Formats: sequence, structure tokens, C-alpha cells
Amino acid sequence: MRMLYVIAYLAIEIGAFVAMTHFLGLGWAVLITLGAVVAGFALLQQQGRKVFAELRRASRNEVDPRGPLTDTALLAAATLLMVLPGVVSTTVGLILLVPPVRRALRPVVAAAGAKSFAASMDRAGLYASGIYVRGGTVVDGTVVESDGTTWTPPSSNAGDRRLPRGH
Repeated sequence: MRMLYVIAYLAIEIGAFVAMTHFLGLGWAVLITLGAVVAGFALLQQQGRKVFAELRRASRNEVDPRGPLTDTALLAAATLLMVLPGVVSTTVGLILLVPPVRRALRPVVAAAGAKSFAASMDRAGLYASGIYVRGGTVVDGTVVESDGTTWTPPSSNAGDRRLPRGH
């Protein structure tokens, strides 16, 4: 599945560059691509300073930390998109640097972060409780304690012993 994403990314980027070259010429296409990268890094530097200043304020409890934390995640995504070669990824990275866009995406990023965190805590709980078994034999059954009480584990798909994923 990941390979499909890589192929789609390459097809979109190559298609966009070919279209830009066709309509504007090779020189202008290269110049626009390089200009977007330079402008993106300048904007990244400016917005990065603002975001990290907000993080410092949040660490001193002067502001609510949710905004700066989600802005930091979006800034990291924008940085990654601008470092990847291509016109489309650079454009999307530039769009992520615009403060109103980041403000609109904050709930989405917070929800994705919460879901990922919950899934990782579930996996950590499975490891800590010993429920997750890597290899070995699992015998389903009933536990009979010495005081006569019994415990039957909830039925589950016995063939699927993998960890849950945060999808």
C-alpha cells in the first residue's frame, strides 16, 4: 500500500512539472520551482520563530498549549513537504504555513494525535499485561482459582494475536 502512495506522489509531481514545463517552458518551470523553495524556507523560518515562541509561552502556562502543539505538528508536516522535491508538495507545504489554514486544521490534527496516542497506549497496556503473546502456544480455557471461583476470558478471534493498530 505504501508503494502505491509513492507511485501516486511521483506521478502527481512529474505530471505537474511536465504541465508547467509545457505551458511556461523549462526555464520558467525550474525558476518557479526554485523560487517556491526559497520563498518556502523564508516563510518557514518566520513562522517557525512564531510557533516556537508560542511553545515557550505555553510551557510557562501563559497560553493554552493545544494551539502551539498542533501548530508544531503542522509546521513539521510543512517542512517535510517543502523538503520533498516537487512543485505540488512545496505548494501544499506553503499552504500549511499560512496561519488561518493551520488554525482550521487544528481540530483534525488534535483528533489524529489523540487517536494515535490512544492506540499506542492500548498496545503498551497489552505488552504490560502480558496479553500480547509473540510466538508460543495460546490455550483458550477457563481459570479455576483455589477458592473455587472461575474466570473465563472473553471470546475473541483466537487466530488474530497481532497488536491493534491506530487506524
